[in-house]
Amino acid sequence: MAKSKLITQITPEVILNKRTNSILIKGLEIRDPELYEIISDQTERTRPEFVKRALKVGAIALRDIVVTEKIDYIKKEFQSLCVELDEIFQSKLGKEGMKGELDKIFGKNGKLELCLENLFGDDGRLARDILDMNNKNSPIGQLRETMESYFVGKDSEIYSMLDPGKKDSPMWRMRQDILSEMDKIRSAIEEHLAKKEIIKKIPQKGFIFEDILEDFLLLISGPFNDMVERVGKKKGKLGNLKGDFVMTVSDPTIKGRPPKIVIEAKAGENIRLTKKGLLGELDDAIKNREAKFAIAVTESPMPDFVGCYREFEQNKIVCAFGDKGLPLEVAYKVARTRLLLNMYKEFEKEIDVARINGIIDKISNDLKATQGIKAKLTKIGRTSEETTADIKSLEVSIRESLRELQDTLRSGTNANID
Repeated sequence: MAKSKLITQITPEVILNKRTNSILIKGLEIRDPELYEIISDQTERTRPEFVKRALKVGAIALRDIVVTEKIDYIKKEFQSLCVELDEIFQSKLGKEGMKGELDKIFGKNGKLELCLENLFGDDGRLARDILDMNNKNSPIGQLRETMESYFVGKDSEIYSMLDPGKKDSPMWRMRQDILSEMDKIRSAIEEHLAKKEIIKKIPQKGFIFEDILEDFLLLISGPFNDMVERVGKKKGKLGNLKGDFVMTVSDPTIKGRPPKIVIEAKAGENIRLTKKGLLGELDDAIKNREAKFAIAVTESPMPDFVGCYREFEQNKIVCAFGDKGLPLEVAYKVARTRLLLNMYKEFEKEIDVARINGIIDKISNDLKATQGIKAKLTKIGRTSEETTADIKSLEVSIRESLRELQDTLRSGTNANID
């Protein structure tokens, strides 16, 4: 291979620019047939970029070769040094070289081990002066003495702090706080029992029943966004207090003034279902609260001829609250359905009124069946798993019928609303 020749008519100059990291080569001419042939194969447009790449690749390769040569040289020289040092150590320190001398200092029973044993061993100075628990002058001994003053004996600090009989000790203060809270609980219980006795003697019992009703009405009306107002202490349109709650029906199909349901709470037992009795009160409550429907709900069981639920004149329902409020839930949802049916005149063709009335009749019959089973259980004074299951099954059936009632009513109006 022909060697490259540099023709230096002008002394070549390589200029480096640190700011731009650029290289400028001036006056450089290379005469090399092999290199000429390689570069001539490139097009005139690609030759400058090819030459730059060739220069970069060559420079990197040369740098690596130089570094490798230096590393190999250093390695050989270091190996030679190790051989020389080994010969020196063996000639000066015996056949084992430095190993024998190091063992004398660092090996088992060497000087370092003996020195450490004297300082840190069981009888060493450090164990005696610092770590001996029985030495009152050592830090460990002093710490033991301090801890015993806090925890050991009746005169210790902790014993004093945990003594509930010692005034101003933490346990004494906690004891006083507990006794104080117990006094408050006792007073609250006595007050509750006293109120309970008073409630038995005066008509205040009705207000407690109204509190229970308010919570229950808010619960069952929540899914419909109906508004519940407790109005028993406010005079109505007729200037009297008839009607304890007013429920305003909310529905997207309602045009104009939304209809209202008035609830009359009855906590007493003497209820007469006549025009001069409860039914007359419900008519007055409807007028007084400007409602379209009235529900009377009793706290005590209803007479047998009424049952736990009964409708009157298409705009009144009388029901018992019961142990879980199911009759009142039925009364509210049936009353709501009746009111919306009266307002859905434009949807009469789409709404299956006969089916709705059939569902309401089924709900009423299921409620009566539930009351009948409960009445028999009361007479015999015990329950059985079978009868309990029957009651639960009827209650599930009633709630499924209530959902069907709402679905049937809604399906007849959705198409027109959409």
